[in-house]
Amino acid sequence: MTRRTLLFSPLATAYAQGMPRVAVIMNVYFPNSHSDVFCSRLLDGYRLNGQGHRPRLKTASFYVDQFPNNDMAREQAEEFGVTIYPDVASALRLGGGKLAVDGVAIIGEHGNYPRTPRGNFMYPRYKRFDEVTTVMKQDGRVIPLMHDKYFGYEWDQAKRMYDRIREMRIPIVCGSTLPLTWRRPPLEFPNGIELNEVLAVSFSDLEEHAYHAVELMQAMAERRKGGETGIEKIRCVEGEEVWRLADKEWSHDLLDAALRHRINKGYGDKAKTPQAIFVRYRDGLKATMLNIDGMTRDYLFAARDKSGRVHSSCFYIQLYVHNHWSFMVRAFEDLVLTRKQPIPVERTLMATGITLFGLESRLQGQQWLDTPQLSGIHYSS
Repeated sequence: MTRRTLLFSPLATAYAQGMPRVAVIMNVYFPNSHSDVFCSRLLDGYRLNGQGHRPRLKTASFYVDQFPNNDMAREQAEEFGVTIYPDVASALRLGGGKLAVDGVAIIGEHGNYPRTPRGNFMYPRYKRFDEVTTVMKQDGRVIPLMHDKYFGYEWDQAKRMYDRIREMRIPIVCGSTLPLTWRRPPLEFPNGIELNEVLAVSFSDLEEHAYHAVELMQAMAERRKGGETGIEKIRCVEGEEVWRLADKEWSHDLLDAALRHRINKGYGDKAKTPQAIFVRYRDGLKATMLNIDGMTRDYLFAARDKSGRVHSSCFYIQLYVHNHWSFMVRAFEDLVLTRKQPIPVERTLMATGITLFGLESRLQGQQWLDTPQLSGIHYSS
């Protein structure tokens, strides 16, 4: 679709009739980046389960921090009539003096940024969140916010973000796409299920990709009887120690159950460098996130309930097509249109903490770390 075609399309008529306007604040926009798989569907629509969905929001502005050689932001902005502004405040105010959009998405993933000693990319997620919410405060108006992935690369950043969301009562959808995607076979726990142990499986980089498994694991664990009551301690281990701890710290039969649902089976029967994050909840629940790159290219889940029954599924992502992102776009559209929050924000706070303290454990010699920061987080889904 050219810009001329867009100007005379039914979509253009919808814009003129008052379609809500949104801003997208991003690190960088290149092919297959988070900005691409989100923004391109936000701009041009998406398909889910064989049905096409046209945009329900008008993307009015971008702020982009970096423009590499394979930048898409400039061409996409020209194609869809989006203005790129030089700073976050201008993007939210559309160059004027007051907040002028009805929603905002922060895509704080990818780009050329250093890592912390524990391995977190120092993406400016907290900085962008602070800039966005400062405009809301200054202009006396709170708008719905989508925040991609985890909250910050330091715990104090994450906690400040959560506290401000609660203080300002910001309608938000946040975290990973994985809890929203297809489950093959279908698996949904009823509230109040009694669980003994849960396990999630991921692949690729521990910081970048394993986070998604952490959040899907938390999304399932929070359904247990009594809801979420906090975490006592966390440990990360790597290499052969992961396998030596099988059936001691984690149950191998849960991994076997999860692997039976692989759709993209990986490159062999061995993990390149197996990694595990062990989580011990205050109510006695055992949880493990296994990062076994090479054995799978899917995100998988398994759990054992109090009766001994094992439940398992693949959280399917349409590898390379990335169409699971359509669920996140739909969630953002629904949020802006209804202001109803689809998931508990505490889930993303908890998953952020599991990831950060897991990486900290790895940095400190793979020791158990007490996590009083996470022990007081109580919520139910």
